[in-house]
Amino acid sequence: MSPWMEKLYYQAPVWCQNLLVTAYGLKLRKERFSPAADSHLADLLHSERLDAVAMSELQSARFVDLARTAILHVPHYRQWAQGVDLNVEDIKDLNALSWFPILEKSVLREDPQSLVDERILASGNYFTLNTSGSSGSPITIYADVASRTAHYAFWSRLRHWFGVAPLGRRATLFGRIIMSPEASSPPFWRYDRFQRNLLMSSYHLAEANLPAYYAQLQRYQPEEIVGYPSSIYPIAKYIAQHQLPRIKAKVVFTTAETLLSHQRSLIEASFDAPVIDQYGCTEMALFVSQCEHGSMHLHPEHGILEVVDADDQPVAAGETGEAVCTGLVNQAMPLIRYRLGDCLTPSSASCGCGRAFPELAQLAGRVDDILVTPDGRPLGRMDPIFKGLAGIYETQIIQTAKDRLQFNLVTDSQYDQAAEDALRYEILKRTGEQMQIVFSYLEAIPKNANGKFKSVVSDIPTEEAVKQ
Repeated sequence: MSPWMEKLYYQAPVWCQNLLVTAYGLKLRKERFSPAADSHLADLLHSERLDAVAMSELQSARFVDLARTAILHVPHYRQWAQGVDLNVEDIKDLNALSWFPILEKSVLREDPQSLVDERILASGNYFTLNTSGSSGSPITIYADVASRTAHYAFWSRLRHWFGVAPLGRRATLFGRIIMSPEASSPPFWRYDRFQRNLLMSSYHLAEANLPAYYAQLQRYQPEEIVGYPSSIYPIAKYIAQHQLPRIKAKVVFTTAETLLSHQRSLIEASFDAPVIDQYGCTEMALFVSQCEHGSMHLHPEHGILEVVDADDQPVAAGETGEAVCTGLVNQAMPLIRYRLGDCLTPSSASCGCGRAFPELAQLAGRVDDILVTPDGRPLGRMDPIFKGLAGIYETQIIQTAKDRLQFNLVTDSQYDQAAEDALRYEILKRTGEQMQIVFSYLEAIPKNANGKFKSVVSDIPTEEAVKQ
């Protein structure tokens, strides 16, 4: 949405904003819940009962289909296969996975269309998604409705485990801008009727506004609450501090940020619902979630996970390594052995849920320092500000004071004053005008000893942030 359209949206009455949010919700519903959605869910409820051998056979068959299609119709893989004299008939099972080189994010960032099925690209029947990537560098993901519906079926299965229908009544606290950042009175939410979704602003969680959030959740009585841990946590803290009745729901899903132990404890104490953590990525390369027993599982029908060390060799259970993922659901943009950039710790434990799903001991690479506004509100993930912006190669956000954010940027010739203005606009939409924004342009962002850098750093004392 362009700035002038957003300005008109902000000036519109709430009832009109609800209509516009609902209209956008219809678009999302068509992408996520096409006519094949019920069939996908039924298949997943069947496949989760497979034993380990049958699950491996299912993965193998889907990988063979994906790899053969990629070599025939995706330029990047076709060129690679020709270079190593590989024919599609040579790919017969999962053993062929190791033949593929690891796919680096730089390929996806610099030439995304080389990884798109040329038939889908030619048809025009696709849409794009954007992610900043783990290092803050913008990435464009191509998808089609069939693939997006297949992906969302995994969310439907996860909801099913906790008695929630695919389109059950929900409340969400994510990074979407649904109202002016300068608004100071409720409602701090808008309603999407097509997805039965109460979208609650993550940017207005000031102490003075928390009674309104609490009252609305009690009135709405969502079956599920889903959002950033840093957005749900302030509401949980308000409930606990004021000894208010717990908010009842069937489940609270946390996602997109690392769920810290103190956050989980307080959310569990303040909400009458299990707290279930979920982990995934816009690239649709893997889907991980807790089950009813609290174990963190990879959903194997969604993708194949390798966890490798610094030499790209598999790590043993209990050791931490980097996630290399082969997604099995996005047929429009197959990603084979994609280096995700996050660190995981596999486990050899067996869960009481009985599913033949690999278990993870730890998600070690999702800890970002929490950013706050000058009045102490958590900002949550800031990566949406970079989505769709050209010319940005790498980014790092450093909060040096409660009213000061420094953005370290590595850019190329596509980045200009208009891009900086657009970036500043997106930032201030989330922080408000009181935040001082400083841009620092670097040749490269300094790396840590492990060759990486943290994309978000807070230099303010912890007690000044959301834990205060």
